[in-house]
Amino acid sequence: MNHRTLPALLIAGTIAGSLALSGCHQKQPSPAQSMKQGTNEFGAGALKKASGVQQVVADSAITTKIKAQLAADEGLSGSDIQVQTKNGVVTLSGTVADSALRKRAGQLASGTDGVKNVTNDIKVAPQD
Repeated sequence: MNHRTLPALLIAGTIAGSLALSGCHQKQPSPAQSMKQGTNEFGAGALKKASGVQQVVADSAITTKIKAQLAADEGLSGSDIQVQTKNGVVTLSGTVADSALRKRAGQLASGTDGVKNVTNDIKVAPQD
């Protein structure tokens, strides 16, 4: 081996060794820390899913209450009114005989517990 290549090989070896060992100083999480992080992420996802289920149940309850009120109202009981609820926002659609009944349906929906807003898309049937 040439006396000139030896220092170059030593320098190259030192650099390669330093690079190989440089990743060893990075601290990896312990198995317990990894498990705790995974559990926290799972718990957050489960809570979000449970909250979504609770909202669906609440929306169904609101829809049921409004439909019962419409059925119990003398003027609206035979009307063709559909009720949809999403995140507490109620949408009424269908057809009624006059604008007073349209307004009444909107008032009944607005006064129901849990309702945040009402979109009244009910149409008034044309008079013959």
